Amino acid sequence: MAETISLQDLKTAFGTYIGSNQKDILRLLTQPTVSEKYMTTVASQDLIYRASKAVIDDLVQGFQKTWTPKGKAKFTPIEIPQRRHKIDLSFYPDEIVETWLGFLADESTDRKVWPVTRYIIEQLILPKVLDNRELKLIGTGDYAAPVDGTAQAVGLSMDGFCTILRDKHTAGTSSINFIDLEVLTEENIFDQIEHFGRSVDDLYINLSMNVFLSRKWYAAYHRKRRDLHGMDTNYTGMKDVIEGTNLTLVPLPSMTGQNILFTTPRENFIRLINRNNGASNITVESIDRQIKVFADWYESVGFGIEEAVFASVPV
Repeated sequence: MAETISLQDLKTAFGTYIGSNQKDILRLLTQPTVSEKYMTTVASQDLIYRASKAVIDDLVQGFQKTWTPKGKAKFTPIEIPQRRHKIDLSFYPDEIVETWLGFLADESTDRKVWPVTRYIIEQLILPKVLDNRELKLIGTGDYAAPVDGTAQAVGLSMDGFCTILRDKHTAGTSSINFIDLEVLTEENIFDQIEHFGRSVDDLYINLSMNVFLSRKWYAAYHRKRRDLHGMDTNYTGMKDVIEGTNLTLVPLPSMTGQNILFTTPRENFIRLINRNNGASNITVESIDRQIKVFADWYESVGFGIEEAVFASVPV
């Protein structure tokens, strides 16, 4: 006998999406991506965020009574452009009225607060925005100017940090410390990551910094470490610190498919926003039985002082 699902079972499975709870929606809108948790968020209303790297030459010298001036201050501008993103989506909630999803309609209220509308916003739109930001923008976005009147493909509204590192490596004019590694393989990953750790400047190696990489290479590192040192009495499979350093391996979903490794102090790994944090100014309109959902926000990523960035970027 075929198993049947009652209407009540469906309502339980979907949850009770009745009315509009703005606090819940705001919480979902401002939920951070995995990558941004490791970044320093800077709010700026300037279209181009400008900072300055200040360096002064050595000053101390042996005493003599004559005036012997020494040292010069140098200021280098740092720029991160603001990039603006948006979502535009429309749908007709009436399309579900005479279907098995009809219980998500509520003709006694405005369509923009129907249960189906809230379900689409909370369970489909908002998670997808987070997914797009993490997997297509923050790490691997590759900026291209929008074409007027044409919806742009995801991933083109900003440069991600992997793209920035790759472009600066190709240009060859950056002050970023690029570390040459062998092409990463399952066999050499442990040695190459240790080599990366040894190549970080002594000034930074004692700082507590994260080394960012893809989940693929993070897992490969631990497998090789297990194979090489699994019989050691002090072995622990949970250790993420590169031996002899204060550098911790951190896999990021935004680096999926990337062979890049990099590290920099948290305050130097910048996420730039404007007035609102992410798509938190979402608007829902009900026009001629159609629901329109739209939001826009500024978000960019970048690095402050290039000399404080250490990266391996394969050619």
